[in-house]
Amino acid sequence: MKNRYLWSTAILFATILSDQLTKRWASLESPYLHYNQGFIMGLYAELPDSLRIVALGVFAGFILFVYLLLMFVIPSAGRWLKYGLSMLVGGIFGNVIDKIIFGRTVDFIPVPFRNSQVVFNLADLYQWVGCGIILWIIFRRDRLIWYPESTRQNYLINPREQLGVAINYSLVALATSLMLGVFSFSFFRTVMVTMEVNGKHLMLSFALTYFMLTLLFCIMSFITGIIISHRSSGALYAFEKYCDELMNGHDRKLKLRDNDHYKHLEKVADKLRVHLISKDK
Repeated sequence: MKNRYLWSTAILFATILSDQLTKRWASLESPYLHYNQGFIMGLYAELPDSLRIVALGVFAGFILFVYLLLMFVIPSAGRWLKYGLSMLVGGIFGNVIDKIIFGRTVDFIPVPFRNSQVVFNLADLYQWVGCGIILWIIFRRDRLIWYPESTRQNYLINPREQLGVAINYSLVALATSLMLGVFSFSFFRTVMVTMEVNGKHLMLSFALTYFMLTLLFCIMSFITGIIISHRSSGALYAFEKYCDELMNGHDRKLKLRDNDHYKHLEKVADKLRVHLISKDK
């Protein structure tokens, strides 16, 4: 595993672990102990435990999918953006783990606010710090993200090839969702029959939720296919454009993006450049 992934993963797990350890300590020692049973920011505390667990599990899975996608997309030069995202996601997971396992989070860090005080935990602090790092990178070092000087602004460099890859990704996601859906439906139905529960409304809710999650998974997989195929199509597009400029007398070196495929084209372009310059002399 490359260092840029190793450090981001280490920050993610260190954030979760330190949050969980401090919460266990606070449950025994802290005089400012407060339990939060809500979903987000104390909201929806009245939801049934089963519904809250399912909702949090889906939320955590979606956040993890987006996090992994961003870790793959963000170039190595944007390592601090990755660190901020790892801290933010680690803070979110720290609270989600508590709410899934215990049904509540532990708050123990008091902050005076007007005539009262607000109590939060280490995971909340990590989320704020992570957001701060992300915003700082976006507004102060935006060139690491948006490539403003790049002529390759369109993600559909080769629409036919890229759309084909994206559709294949979506089909794989759909097949995976169907397989898991059949298993989940069979398991859910077997449990209800064993417990002699007539849960037609539960099955309807399950079917609706499953449909929405499958659609979301396929859409995210389609976007992932576009992004990944762009690293191949974009590199070839940059090389073709470089060759055209070189033949028209524009002398420069080819520089591909950090995560592009076919990085060896930089050496090929440099050899071609040296050959044409020596030939002109």
